[in-house]
Amino acid sequence: MKRVIALAVAAVALIAAVSLVYILSSRSRGERVNAEKIIAAIQAYARDLKASGATVPASVSLQELIARGLLKADDVSGFRGLEVTVSLTADETRPQEILLRARLPDGHEVAVLADGSVQQLQR
Repeated sequence: MKRVIALAVAAVALIAAVSLVYILSSRSRGERVNAEKIIAAIQAYARDLKASGATVPASVSLQELIARGLLKADDVSGFRGLEVTVSLTADETRPQEILLRARLPDGHEVAVLADGSVQQLQR
């Protein structure tokens, strides 16, 4: 049950991130962020690491998921030009935990928290 709640929280956070990208970006409407594919890629990544006996890190970058073939660049084209990492330790009991962090080209960082809020982080 805790895993289902954590995934639901992650899905809400990804939806918030999609909204953030839409607001912050003046990119064409052809670019997108497929939250379902990101969630599936995160699950596969963690499962593969556990199966190989490796330690699952606290977060993973979208670039790592693309490099491993778990995501396509087109699935997250709305994040093009941003360095995005996603938490693998989402926990609904810690609403201020960062679920998704995006570093913008100008160096600013924006985070989506477990409570669904979006905040600009201090440099």
